[in-house]
Amino acid sequence: MSTPADPVELLTLKSLRTLVAVAHAGSLTGASAALGLAQSAVSRQVSELERALGGALFHRTGRGVAATDLALDLLPRVERLIQQAQDLVQRSRDMASTPAGLVTLGLVPGVAGPLSSALFGELAKRYPLIRLRVLEGYSGDMEVALSQGRIDLAVLNRYRAKGSNSYRRLFDAPLCLVGRRAVLLRLLVNGDVDTDGPAAELPIKTTATVLGRMGLVLPVPPNAIRNLLDEVALAQGLKLSLVMEGSSSVVIKRMVLDHDCVTVLPFHAVRQEVSDGELCAVPLSERVFRQHVVLATSSQRPFTQASKAVAAVLTHLAAQVLVPQA
Repeated sequence: MSTPADPVELLTLKSLRTLVAVAHAGSLTGASAALGLAQSAVSRQVSELERALGGALFHRTGRGVAATDLALDLLPRVERLIQQAQDLVQRSRDMASTPAGLVTLGLVPGVAGPLSSALFGELAKRYPLIRLRVLEGYSGDMEVALSQGRIDLAVLNRYRAKGSNSYRRLFDAPLCLVGRRAVLLRLLVNGDVDTDGPAAELPIKTTATVLGRMGLVLPVPPNAIRNLLDEVALAQGLKLSLVMEGSSSVVIKRMVLDHDCVTVLPFHAVRQEVSDGELCAVPLSERVFRQHVVLATSSQRPFTQASKAVAAVLTHLAAQVLVPQA
């Protein structure tokens, strides 16, 4: 023996719309035309509603049908239910298409300060529902975090090797020999090298010689810059004159500011210090010393509307904030 249907189950949005359509049209024919349904389907839905609600909703007239007192009492409530359902769908679609929520971004030390500040300001104006979480670390750490799905996207540095994540190149930057002006002037015995800014360049032979005789402060391995310099030193038969390793660009720059030593960093990592006259940066000219700054996204996390919005803003801001303007 079959179980009688729950009357509430018969109160579908489709049947409630039929009730409203018949009441407004005053006939089954008019309601079927308005709804795009066969008249028999409209009649069947009205009958099901009447069984569910326990009373007649319409009575016949010479020109069609008229709503009963029961239907007239229910009609405002039914119309509110339909409107609420429409509002629910619209709100859901608006939320799905409006960037919102938490986005976790990894930044390498050379870009973290200026880029995170500029990004926050732009997101606050354009996408106030996005909440940003910024983690700082070297490229290798960010690659691991991306592959493990711990962050959504990252701005990091690449040279030749490729990884398993997705990359979009933002800009290229030269690695520079960085130090105080007086230290670089003593170090660069070639008198025609101008250490006032990033206009001059050092060829690889000069670079190799400098790296072999001057006290260097370099990142703790594994690190892309460190790996590259170790490769160059090996190829040139040199031993780097390493005086200290640092796990933070803050530590490395402080050492260079306070002591007679130098480091190798991309220009954007010391852009502010060069602008303030505290440090000088001389680019290393060979292609091997070109750094690719890329935006990487994780294949282990969904690329949400919020992540897409952050990626788009980052792409626009990166060169504007970090690349020297001509």
